[in-house]
Amino acid sequence: MAFADDTIVVPTPDTIIAPTTNTIIPTPADTLRTGATLRTDSTQKVDPIYQGTLLKLDIASTVIELASNKGKVQTFEAAVSWRLKQRYYPVFEFGGANATIQPDSLLHRGAGGFFRAGVDINGFRRHPESLSAALVGVRIGTAMQSFNLTNYGRHFKADCWGEIVLGVQVDVYKGLLMGWNVRYRILFTRNAKEGEQLPRYIPGFGQRDEGAWGFNYYIGYKI
Repeated sequence: MAFADDTIVVPTPDTIIAPTTNTIIPTPADTLRTGATLRTDSTQKVDPIYQGTLLKLDIASTVIELASNKGKVQTFEAAVSWRLKQRYYPVFEFGGANATIQPDSLLHRGAGGFFRAGVDINGFRRHPESLSAALVGVRIGTAMQSFNLTNYGRHFKADCWGEIVLGVQVDVYKGLLMGWNVRYRILFTRNAKEGEQLPRYIPGFGQRDEGAWGFNYYIGYKI
């Protein structure tokens, strides 16, 4: 049985009350921004391992040899090094010498070449745009020469030594650099075989009995 005054109330959308919550649901835009940030952080720029080649020409050894030996020793020396991670410098040094000296009763006349190989480590704070460095390193050197001693004829000799090197290089202008280093050398081929005469001068090392210390002053350029 129906009643005329009964009213059926149908709720409208305005009367719907949503439950209160503190949960924050991320929007698609937030998710995209977060993903972009993560992608940026994971692809930050990393410095390359190889950072250039340095060519160096020594000008001190030539001047010192000419001054100390009155022009009786002519020597040439150059070097190539590779800059790795702004800190490590593998280096290859090479050159030649022509010497006429008489440190004892025998006159030495000889000519030959030499090379050294080793590595320097930069102790300065690293900077990608600067070539300035405080360097400490080691070398292994080898010299080969043909020489003549008074009354002993001509001979061929190979010598080998090790070096500890300390030095500084300064970035001058746009890849141009200057620097110096001091070397302490230890000769490995000191002893003569029976009846053998040793050369009095060793290219790249100096006089056999006086060549423990060495000095280089060089100019260079980064390519």
